[in-house]
Amino acid sequence: MGLFLLGLLGVAWAWLFRMDALGQILICRAQGAGFSTVAGMWVVMMTAMMLPSALPMIVTYAQVSARRERALSRGSLVAVFAGVYLVVWSAFGVAAAAAEWLLQGEGLIRDGRLANPLHAGGLLVIAGLYQWGAVKGVCLSRCRSPLDFLLEHYRSGYRGAFVLGLAHSAFCVGCCWVLMLLAWVGGAMNLAWMVVLTLLVAAERLLRPRALVVRATALTLLCAGVVLILNSALA
Repeated sequence: MGLFLLGLLGVAWAWLFRMDALGQILICRAQGAGFSTVAGMWVVMMTAMMLPSALPMIVTYAQVSARRERALSRGSLVAVFAGVYLVVWSAFGVAAAAAEWLLQGEGLIRDGRLANPLHAGGLLVIAGLYQWGAVKGVCLSRCRSPLDFLLEHYRSGYRGAFVLGLAHSAFCVGCCWVLMLLAWVGGAMNLAWMVVLTLLVAAERLLRPRALVVRATALTLLCAGVVLILNSALA
């Protein structure tokens, strides 16, 4: 299962790099790609960006389930747990694509990017404020300590794997949904911006002191948002 997930992650990033290198993403945007194309791009983007941060939890679940479950069911239980995570983030990608499609129709998004710097600045400010919020803190605390999360919430069997996968996915979405929407600031499917956001999500969960990382991110987003708003107002 681990090799499959690593392969899936490699395929997602390889596809994005290839599309970016050939300029096909920009071509699709310029030609007014259909909703299914935009949704497919978002699903691949969510897989590429969120799966790296989920790997520690998936690995820990595999280790814990290896001690508590029958040998014949261990691999399939990990598949259920990881599969739920990927489905939830894929659903988020489809929802984000639908929002982008609607905003593009209103002229608020062009080429995967918010057309008005004032709106981009506002989204950055919202993201910065969310970083300081209680919801972010609760969700991030569940994502930072995979072993503690599993020991507290572990349930046996396939139903347990499904419920655990759903719970982890919910906390992960609660932690990162605003950061993912920042794709509209740097440009959805902008490869360099995707790498930055992916590293940011990973840093929040892996680097220490973790509270300092989150606060530094919040302050950076707030400052960037205020600068964009002021520049737009004074232009």
